[in-house]
Amino acid sequence: MSGVVHGILQRFADQGCLVDAIGTKECKVSLADAPASRAVVDLDADGSPLGPARVKCDYLFFADPNLVAPIEIKNSEPDVKRAARQLQAGAKVADDLTPGGRELVCRPVLVSKSLRRAKQMELRQATVQFRRRPEKIRRIACGGSLTEAFGSA
Repeated sequence: MSGVVHGILQRFADQGCLVDAIGTKECKVSLADAPASRAVVDLDADGSPLGPARVKCDYLFFADPNLVAPIEIKNSEPDVKRAARQLQAGAKVADDLTPGGRELVCRPVLVSKSLRRAKQMELRQATVQFRRRPEKIRRIACGGSLTEAFGSA
């Protein structure tokens, strides 16, 4: 194992924030077809690089060779602006955790049960800045495969 995942696993080897699943009781994400070389950081768990009171997304997903996905899970229809702020905070943490010279592809992901048309339109306009590049927020439905969000820009 090499690349971004190796560095993340080393950094959090003794921490409880490395997990094998993404989701809540009400809204899970499938990792069945996700890359095998991966690391998932639960930003709400013990050992997380962020404190409990800070704005943050729920998870950071890293996969080799160069993928990072800040992930926010909403059990109901999301407040898109708030979710974008949470994903932005996750993108900042991901940037801080990985070496600056390493090229990374960032795919911010919002997972939710439902999204009305007005919210869909709002989400299409929302972006997250990652290393000075705007990244569109991708949405998948609860129960969907995380790799649905990893397609081309």
